[in-house]
Amino acid sequence: MKCLGNVETIGLAWITMLNEIIQNGTETLYTDNADESYPVKEVVGRVLTIQNMSLPDPIIEKYMVPEEFVWMEDNFTKLGTVKELYHENSYASRFYRYMNEKNQMEWVITRLQENLHARSATITTFEPLTDEKYIPCVSMLDFYVESDKLDLYVYCRSLDFGCKAYVNLVMLYKIMKQIADKINIAVGAMHLIVKSAHVYDRDKQKIERILSDYSKNS
Repeated sequence: MKCLGNVETIGLAWITMLNEIIQNGTETLYTDNADESYPVKEVVGRVLTIQNMSLPDPIIEKYMVPEEFVWMEDNFTKLGTVKELYHENSYASRFYRYMNEKNQMEWVITRLQENLHARSATITTFEPLTDEKYIPCVSMLDFYVESDKLDLYVYCRSLDFGCKAYVNLVMLYKIMKQIADKINIAVGAMHLIVKSAHVYDRDKQKIERILSDYSKNS
């Protein structure tokens, strides 16, 4: 594991991880859902902490692709299946109707309301009885109160930083804010643990333009 340190915003977390991938990544074939294989640049085992998050984030607002953003936002907010992900359940279904039975968000809120210092306010997106062709990238969310603020530890088996990961981070912050508001506490830090952070070859030119523009204007 390699720690990339602390950054102050969601946008800086995205830029930091993109720089790490472009500068230190390995060219490889990325084999994932349903044995798809595509060329990527990848780093394995990265940890990053994001502090002082807020929205709108100026970096995200400047460089986001609206179609990418809306697609992932729908994944986090709309119950049902996702056609592009082999008709497996959306993140929203996994959070709010897990295995068609459990609202995990309500469960976390209740657990923290009953014990603000619980060490087990932890949920998963995996639905092993039904997941086959698609295995969720954002894998586990662990909520923890530190210094009177709600922190989130996120384990991700894989994140595509060239296309969708920045929206994942935005939506995870919104979940943190939703839960923090319910338990009357401030939002703290997001601690991101990523097994595979990568950029597909098809997105490399776009990402290099973003990094070049950010470097010139920051």
